[in-house]
Amino acid sequence: MRLILVPTADRPESVLALDTAFSLADRIGANVGGCHVRGERFEHSAGEVQLMPDIACGTMIASMPSASRLTSRSARKVYAAAAGRHGFELAKTVRVGRRRKAFWHELVGTPARVFAIAGPIADMAVVARPKPKSAGRATAFLLAALLHSARPVLVVPQKTLAAVGKRILVAWNQSAEAALAVSAAIPLLQRAEQIVVASCGPENRTGPKSSHLAQYLANWDVKIERRRTNGRDVEKEIETLYRQTGSDLLVMGAYSRNRLRQLVFGGVTEHMLFKTDIPALMLHR
Repeated sequence: MRLILVPTADRPESVLALDTAFSLADRIGANVGGCHVRGERFEHSAGEVQLMPDIACGTMIASMPSASRLTSRSARKVYAAAAGRHGFELAKTVRVGRRRKAFWHELVGTPARVFAIAGPIADMAVVARPKPKSAGRATAFLLAALLHSARPVLVVPQKTLAAVGKRILVAWNQSAEAALAVSAAIPLLQRAEQIVVASCGPENRTGPKSSHLAQYLANWDVKIERRRTNGRDVEKEIETLYRQTGSDLLVMGAYSRNRLRQLVFGGVTEHMLFKTDIPALMLHR
Protein backbone atom coordinates (compact mmCIF):
# COMPACT_ATOMS: atom_id res chain seq x y z
CA MET A 1 0.00 0.00 0.00
CA ARG A 2 1.36 3.39 -0.99
CA LEU A 3 -1.67 5.73 -0.88
CA ILE A 4 -4.49 5.82 1.69
CA LEU A 5 -7.51 7.98 0.84
CA VAL A 6 -9.58 9.71 3.54
CA PRO A 7 -12.72 11.74 2.78
CA THR A 8 -12.39 14.75 5.06
CA ALA A 9 -14.79 17.24 6.62
CA ASP A 10 -14.73 19.38 9.75
CA ARG A 11 -16.39 16.67 11.83
CA PRO A 12 -15.21 14.52 14.79
CA GLU A 13 -15.55 11.27 12.83
CA SER A 14 -13.18 12.63 10.18
CA VAL A 15 -10.58 13.26 12.88
CA LEU A 16 -10.89 9.61 13.99
CA ALA A 17 -10.53 8.36 10.41
CA LEU A 18 -7.55 10.61 9.75
CA ASP A 19 -5.71 9.58 12.92
CA THR A 20 -6.22 5.91 12.01
CA ALA A 21 -5.06 6.49 8.43
CA PHE A 22 -1.92 8.39 9.42
CA SER A 23 -1.01 5.79 12.07
CA LEU A 24 -1.34 2.97 9.54
CA ALA A 25 0.52 4.93 6.87
CA ASP A 26 3.38 5.47 9.28
CA ARG A 27 3.58 1.72 9.99
CA ILE A 28 3.58 0.61 6.36
CA GLY A 29 5.37 3.57 4.76
CA ALA A 30 2.45 5.02 2.81
CA ASN A 31 1.21 8.48 1.86
CA VAL A 32 -2.18 9.85 2.92
CA GLY A 33 -4.51 11.71 0.58
CA GLY A 34 -7.17 13.90 2.15
CA CYS A 35 -10.18 14.54 -0.07
CA HIS A 36 -12.92 17.05 0.63
CA VAL A 37 -16.09 16.57 -1.40
CA ARG A 38 -18.18 19.61 -2.22
CA GLY A 39 -21.70 19.04 -3.48
CA GLU A 40 -22.51 20.63 -6.80
CA ARG A 41 -25.39 23.10 -6.38
CA PHE A 42 -27.88 21.07 -8.42
CA GLU A 43 -26.83 17.56 -7.45
CA HIS A 44 -30.07 16.92 -5.54
CA SER A 45 -32.03 17.10 -8.80
CA ALA A 46 -29.66 15.24 -11.08
CA GLY A 47 -29.20 11.51 -11.50
CA GLU A 48 -25.54 11.84 -12.46
CA VAL A 49 -23.53 14.84 -11.33
CA GLN A 50 -20.55 16.28 -13.16
CA LEU A 51 -17.37 15.77 -11.18
CA MET A 52 -14.24 17.73 -11.82
CA PRO A 53 -10.99 18.33 -9.97
CA ASP A 54 -10.50 21.60 -8.12
CA ILE A 55 -7.95 22.90 -10.62
CA ALA A 56 -10.44 22.53 -13.48
CA CYS A 57 -13.50 24.22 -12.04
CA GLY A 58 -12.43 27.71 -11.07
CA THR A 59 -15.47 29.42 -12.52
CA MET A 60 -17.85 27.04 -10.71
CA ILE A 61 -16.08 27.52 -7.38
CA ALA A 62 -16.26 31.28 -7.77
CA SER A 63 -20.03 31.06 -8.15
CA MET A 64 -20.57 28.77 -5.14
CA PRO A 65 -21.89 30.15 -1.83
CA SER A 66 -19.30 31.46 0.60
CA ALA A 67 -20.43 28.84 3.12
CA SER A 68 -19.10 26.10 0.85
CA ARG A 69 -15.69 27.76 0.64
CA LEU A 70 -15.60 28.14 4.42
CA THR A 71 -16.44 24.44 4.79
CA SER A 72 -13.57 23.54 2.45
CA ARG A 73 -11.11 25.67 4.41
CA SER A 74 -12.26 24.12 7.69
CA ALA A 75 -11.82 20.63 6.27
CA ARG A 76 -8.32 21.48 5.08
CA LYS A 77 -7.40 22.75 8.55
CA VAL A 78 -8.62 19.49 10.10
CA TYR A 79 -6.50 17.53 7.61
CA ALA A 80 -3.38 19.67 8.11
CA ALA A 81 -3.69 19.38 11.89
CA ALA A 82 -3.91 15.57 11.67
CA ALA A 83 -0.90 15.44 9.35
CA GLY A 84 1.08 17.60 11.79
CA ARG A 85 0.17 15.43 14.78
CA HIS A 86 1.60 12.38 13.02
CA GLY A 87 4.69 14.08 11.57
CA PHE A 88 3.59 13.98 7.92
CA GLU A 89 4.77 16.75 5.61
CA LEU A 90 2.18 18.45 3.41
CA ALA A 91 3.25 18.08 -0.23
CA LYS A 92 1.82 19.15 -3.59
CA THR A 93 3.27 16.42 -5.82
CA VAL A 94 4.31 12.79 -5.49
CA ARG A 95 8.00 12.04 -5.97
CA VAL A 96 9.42 8.59 -6.60
CA GLY A 97 10.92 7.04 -3.50
CA ARG A 98 9.43 9.55 -1.06
CA ARG A 99 6.91 8.25 1.47
CA ARG A 100 4.94 9.44 4.47
CA LYS A 101 3.65 12.56 2.73
CA ALA A 102 0.24 14.20 2.99
CA PHE A 103 -1.64 15.34 -0.10
CA TRP A 104 -4.81 17.43 -0.21
CA HIS A 105 -7.37 17.80 -2.97
CA GLU A 106 -11.00 18.82 -3.38
CA LEU A 107 -13.65 17.37 -5.67
CA VAL A 108 -17.14 18.43 -6.67
CA GLY A 109 -19.95 15.90 -6.98
CA THR A 110 -21.80 13.12 -5.19
CA PRO A 111 -19.99 10.59 -2.95
CA ALA A 112 -20.65 7.83 -5.50
CA ARG A 113 -19.12 9.82 -8.35
CA VAL A 114 -16.15 10.88 -6.26
CA PHE A 115 -15.29 7.36 -5.12
CA ALA A 116 -15.81 5.96 -8.63
CA ILE A 117 -12.95 8.22 -9.77
CA ALA A 118 -10.71 8.76 -6.73
CA GLY A 119 -11.22 5.33 -5.14
CA PRO A 120 -9.67 3.07 -7.80
CA ILE A 121 -6.43 5.10 -7.84
CA ALA A 122 -5.83 4.75 -4.10
CA ASP A 123 -4.77 1.56 -2.34
CA MET A 124 -7.28 1.89 0.49
CA ALA A 125 -9.88 4.29 1.85
CA VAL A 126 -10.54 4.97 5.52
CA VAL A 127 -14.09 5.97 6.47
CA ALA A 128 -15.71 6.44 9.88
CA ARG A 129 -18.73 4.28 10.67
CA PRO A 130 -21.94 6.36 10.92
CA LYS A 131 -23.54 6.73 14.31
CA PRO A 132 -26.21 4.12 15.11
CA LYS A 133 -29.49 4.71 13.24
CA SER A 134 -27.97 7.67 11.39
CA ALA A 135 -28.57 8.31 7.73
CA GLY A 136 -27.65 10.91 5.17
CA ARG A 137 -24.19 12.00 4.09
CA ALA A 138 -22.10 9.85 6.47
CA THR A 139 -23.85 6.67 5.36
CA ALA A 140 -23.67 7.79 1.72
CA PHE A 141 -19.88 8.17 1.96
CA LEU A 142 -19.47 4.77 3.60
CA LEU A 143 -21.57 2.92 1.03
CA ALA A 144 -20.07 4.88 -1.88
CA ALA A 145 -16.57 3.90 -0.75
CA LEU A 146 -17.52 0.22 -0.54
CA LEU A 147 -19.63 -0.05 -3.68
CA HIS A 148 -17.80 2.25 -6.09
CA SER A 149 -14.08 2.36 -5.29
CA ALA A 150 -13.23 -1.31 -6.06
CA ARG A 151 -10.61 -1.00 -3.32
CA PRO A 152 -10.46 -2.08 0.32
CA VAL A 153 -12.21 0.23 2.75
CA LEU A 154 -11.24 0.43 6.40
CA VAL A 155 -14.36 1.24 8.42
CA VAL A 156 -13.45 2.64 11.84
CA PRO A 157 -15.78 3.10 14.84
CA GLN A 158 -16.82 6.33 16.52
CA LYS A 159 -14.06 6.09 19.10
CA THR A 160 -10.30 6.43 19.37
CA LEU A 161 -8.44 3.22 18.59
CA ALA A 162 -5.35 2.15 20.52
CA ALA A 163 -4.15 0.02 17.59
CA VAL A 164 -5.38 -1.38 14.29
CA GLY A 165 -3.98 -4.40 12.49
CA LYS A 166 -1.74 -5.95 15.13
CA ARG A 167 -4.13 -8.83 15.85
CA ILE A 168 -6.28 -9.64 12.81
CA LEU A 169 -9.35 -11.83 12.40
CA VAL A 170 -10.21 -12.86 8.83
CA ALA A 171 -13.84 -13.82 8.15
CA TRP A 172 -13.47 -16.50 5.45
CA ASN A 173 -16.47 -17.60 3.36
CA GLN A 174 -14.70 -18.90 0.22
CA SER A 175 -15.89 -15.89 -1.83
CA ALA A 176 -13.88 -13.88 -4.32
CA GLU A 177 -14.60 -10.77 -2.24
CA ALA A 178 -13.02 -12.36 0.84
CA ALA A 179 -9.98 -13.49 -1.18
CA LEU A 180 -9.50 -10.01 -2.64
CA ALA A 181 -9.84 -8.44 0.81
CA VAL A 182 -7.13 -10.74 2.19
CA SER A 183 -4.86 -10.03 -0.78
CA ALA A 184 -5.32 -6.28 -0.32
CA ALA A 185 -4.54 -6.62 3.39
CA ILE A 186 -1.21 -8.41 2.90
CA PRO A 187 0.89 -5.35 3.92
CA LEU A 188 -0.98 -5.41 7.25
CA LEU A 189 -0.92 -9.21 7.57
CA GLN A 190 2.86 -9.23 7.16
CA ARG A 191 3.21 -6.90 10.15
CA ALA A 192 0.55 -8.49 12.36
CA GLU A 193 1.41 -10.28 15.60
CA GLN A 194 -1.51 -12.69 15.27
CA ILE A 195 -3.79 -13.76 12.39
CA VAL A 196 -6.82 -15.97 12.90
CA VAL A 197 -8.93 -17.16 9.97
CA ALA A 198 -12.53 -17.98 10.90
CA SER A 199 -14.71 -20.30 8.79
CA CYS A 200 -18.33 -20.26 9.93
CA GLY A 201 -20.02 -23.52 8.99
CA PRO A 202 -18.93 -26.16 6.46
CA GLU A 203 -16.66 -25.10 3.61
CA ASN A 204 -18.87 -26.55 0.89
CA ARG A 205 -19.10 -23.61 -1.50
CA THR A 206 -17.29 -23.40 -4.81
CA GLY A 207 -14.17 -21.53 -3.85
CA PRO A 208 -10.90 -21.92 -1.94
CA LYS A 209 -11.06 -23.44 1.52
CA SER A 210 -9.24 -21.96 4.51
CA SER A 211 -6.50 -24.56 4.00
CA HIS A 212 -5.94 -23.19 0.50
CA LEU A 213 -5.79 -19.67 1.95
CA ALA A 214 -3.14 -20.80 4.43
CA GLN A 215 -1.04 -22.19 1.58
CA TYR A 216 -1.43 -18.98 -0.42
CA LEU A 217 -0.42 -16.74 2.49
CA ALA A 218 2.62 -18.91 3.15
CA ASN A 219 3.96 -17.54 -0.15
CA TRP A 220 3.97 -14.15 1.56
CA ASP A 221 5.59 -15.56 4.72
CA VAL A 222 2.32 -15.06 6.57
CA LYS A 223 1.33 -17.72 9.09
CA ILE A 224 -2.27 -18.09 10.21
CA GLU A 225 -4.30 -19.98 12.79
CA ARG A 226 -7.56 -21.51 11.52
CA ARG A 227 -10.77 -21.65 13.55
CA ARG A 228 -14.14 -23.10 12.58
CA THR A 229 -17.59 -22.42 14.06
CA ASN A 230 -20.91 -24.15 13.43
CA GLY A 231 -22.28 -21.40 11.18
CA ARG A 232 -25.71 -21.18 12.81
CA ASP A 233 -25.34 -17.49 13.68
CA VAL A 234 -22.48 -16.17 11.56
CA GLU A 235 -22.60 -12.56 12.76
CA LYS A 236 -22.55 -13.54 16.44
CA GLU A 237 -19.86 -16.17 15.88
CA ILE A 238 -17.57 -13.68 14.16
CA GLU A 239 -18.07 -11.12 16.94
CA THR A 240 -17.42 -13.75 19.61
CA LEU A 241 -14.21 -14.95 17.95
CA TYR A 242 -13.10 -11.34 17.49
CA ARG A 243 -13.39 -10.75 21.24
CA GLN A 244 -11.96 -14.12 22.27
CA THR A 245 -8.84 -13.70 20.11
CA GLY A 246 -8.23 -10.12 21.28
CA SER A 247 -8.35 -8.91 17.68
CA ASP A 248 -8.19 -5.25 16.72
CA LEU A 249 -9.16 -5.59 13.03
CA LEU A 250 -11.60 -7.71 11.03
CA VAL A 251 -10.82 -8.46 7.37
CA MET A 252 -13.71 -9.62 5.18
CA GLY A 253 -15.35 -9.38 1.79
CA ALA A 254 -18.31 -7.02 1.44
CA TYR A 255 -21.67 -7.79 -0.12
CA SER A 256 -20.90 -11.22 -1.55
CA ARG A 257 -24.64 -11.27 -2.14
CA ASN A 258 -26.60 -8.47 -3.78
CA ARG A 259 -26.95 -5.52 -1.38
CA LEU A 260 -30.72 -5.27 -1.89
CA ARG A 261 -31.02 -8.92 -0.88
CA GLN A 262 -28.95 -8.22 2.25
CA LEU A 263 -31.12 -5.23 3.12
CA VAL A 264 -34.27 -7.36 2.86
CA PHE A 265 -33.05 -10.65 4.33
CA GLY A 266 -30.12 -9.48 6.43
CA GLY A 267 -26.45 -10.21 5.89
CA VAL A 268 -23.03 -10.21 7.48
CA THR A 269 -21.89 -7.03 5.72
CA GLU A 270 -24.87 -4.96 6.83
CA HIS A 271 -24.48 -6.26 10.38
CA MET A 272 -20.77 -5.48 10.61
CA LEU A 273 -21.27 -2.03 9.10
CA PHE A 274 -24.17 -0.78 11.15
CA LYS A 275 -24.60 -2.98 14.24
CA THR A 276 -21.09 -3.34 15.64
CA ASP A 277 -18.16 -1.10 16.56
CA ILE A 278 -15.53 -3.48 15.18
CA PRO A 279 -12.87 -1.92 12.90
CA ALA A 280 -13.32 -3.74 9.61
CA LEU A 281 -11.31 -3.82 6.39
CA MET A 282 -13.81 -4.71 3.67
CA LEU A 283 -13.68 -5.07 -0.09
CA HIS A 284 -16.46 -5.34 -2.66
CA ARG A 285 -15.61 -6.07 -6.26
